[in-house]
Amino acid sequence: MTLEIIIVLSILTAAIILFITEWVRVDVVALLVLSSLTVAGLVSPAEALSGFSNPAVVTVWAVLILSGASDRKGVAGLIGGLGPLAVMAGFFILAALTSQFMPNPAVAVLLAPIALSTASDLGISPYPLMMTVAVSASAAFLSPVGHSANVLVMGPGGYKFSDYLKIGIPLTLVVLAVVLLIMPIFWPF
Repeated sequence: MTLEIIIVLSILTAAIILFITEWVRVDVVALLVLSSLTVAGLVSPAEALSGFSNPAVVTVWAVLILSGASDRKGVAGLIGGLGPLAVMAGFFILAALTSQFMPNPAVAVLLAPIALSTASDLGISPYPLMMTVAVSASAAFLSPVGHSANVLVMGPGGYKFSDYLKIGIPLTLVVLAVVLLIMPIFWPF
């Protein structure tokens, strides 16, 4: 086994331990891994930074930073002052927009912990927020890249990006209205 492999396996093992034990936040673990690989000379700084050109990576990073900031600044309490329906609408819009360029399961995995934390901070049931995240993460109607079915029909149908907006905006608003009306009936706050 080469020294490089030993270093990479050591860094990976340490990252997994830190992540599982939650001794360090996941965004800090990512920075530690990146920094360790760079200091060890296994990745150049340019290569390390090039990974952040991927929109999905940048989005995940931004949401992690925003969720940390919202915990410190009490954003959940501020939004909660608008009422649980406004919070639910906010989660719907965030997940629906994010799912236009990220895979739906990734959006759900990303926003579910934030929804749980927000519900806990506001003293409301997590069930309506979690189900809102699940439904809205699947509401990828606004772009051809939001869902594989959208891409599959784009070419044969001769559709343009704007065609998805024409149907996607009204459809997303209808689903939002249904979620806001129906969800609290099945899962009260």
